[in-house]
Amino acid sequence: MNQERIQAAICNADTDGWLFFDFRKSNSLAYRVLGLSLDGFYTRRWFYYVPAQGEPTAIISAVEPHVLCELPGRRLFFRSWGELHHLLEETLQDVRRVAMEYSPMNAIPTMAKVDAGTLELVRSLGKEIVSSANLVQLFVAVLSQAQMEQHREAGRRLIAVKDALLRSIAEHLRAGQPLTEYSVQRDFLARIHAAGVETDSAPIVAVNAHAGDPHYGPSESDAAPLREGDLLLLDFWGYLPQSGAIFADYTWTAFLGARMPEKHQRVFEIVRRARDQGIAFLRERIEQGQPVQGWEVDQTVRDLITTAGYGDYFVHRTGHSITTVEHGDGANLDNLETRDERLVLPNTCCSIEPGIYLSEFGIRSEVNVLVLEKSIEVTGVPIQEELIPLLA
Repeated sequence: MNQERIQAAICNADTDGWLFFDFRKSNSLAYRVLGLSLDGFYTRRWFYYVPAQGEPTAIISAVEPHVLCELPGRRLFFRSWGELHHLLEETLQDVRRVAMEYSPMNAIPTMAKVDAGTLELVRSLGKEIVSSANLVQLFVAVLSQAQMEQHREAGRRLIAVKDALLRSIAEHLRAGQPLTEYSVQRDFLARIHAAGVETDSAPIVAVNAHAGDPHYGPSESDAAPLREGDLLLLDFWGYLPQSGAIFADYTWTAFLGARMPEKHQRVFEIVRRARDQGIAFLRERIEQGQPVQGWEVDQTVRDLITTAGYGDYFVHRTGHSITTVEHGDGANLDNLETRDERLVLPNTCCSIEPGIYLSEFGIRSEVNVLVLEKSIEVTGVPIQEELIPLLA
């Protein structure tokens, strides 16, 4: 635990302190921020209060005196629920506002780690509770320079694998050799691993109507064949096999033929322009030093697709946080599934991936963005600028 860094963040957040609560490892964010191992033995409730200034306080069950022993500050033990309430009231007696892992109206479910009853308990003591969502980001989403370079390298390798796979698909089609979504997925996964990239699950390989399902995954028994004239979507991700390595995550589409249908080309162009609009909006805000919330990026992308007549077919958020997990706990670019009012912070990574999903096909274009102190960097270059006619 970095007490100095946590207290500096609390001061900047205009709150009196940060109150962590857990029961049986239900608050994974608290463990990550405080540097606690999830391998420990926790069966009782605990609180850990970090004030903006001064000594932290741990409130621990007498049944488990070992809990939180690695953290600084005074340690108070309770036996009964009445003692727990008394110690909590005593600890917070001079406190007006505290941050906790909750999300008002459950707007950001990944931040909602404290149960409603515990929130009621703290409020019954006359305390105002604010969400710790922006505080949490500082400790679980901000990347080191080494992690950003790991992300870049993973992206370079994944794009090279994608290029080789598309060449192989074209060769098989020209030779009349059978392919299915599943066989291509297995080949894709083997190539990713051969490139020294790890992944938590197999890539998405989808053609035609299956590409209209954003999270489609082929199986051996029901995979569609790949044929000339099909629309192919590839969504692929991975990370380097190094400690703390960050994911890279991209989506490309290709046309398995020489002459593309006009509708395919039109939809791709809308998606591409929306993607580039999101990149430009985020870049302008960061370069001007202006704060930007996740929902704002989503809305500028969504407005373009809606104006083009396809708003009902853009069924997911514009982008997600990327950390040591593919979908991280930083700000998402989202004003659809949630209204994410968290700030997009410097030294974080996110995807920008608008898509249009129709009954006959779907198109998504996904890039990753490293948000730096005064600029942004799009990774996985070159990014897709046109729908690829694979057999041209």
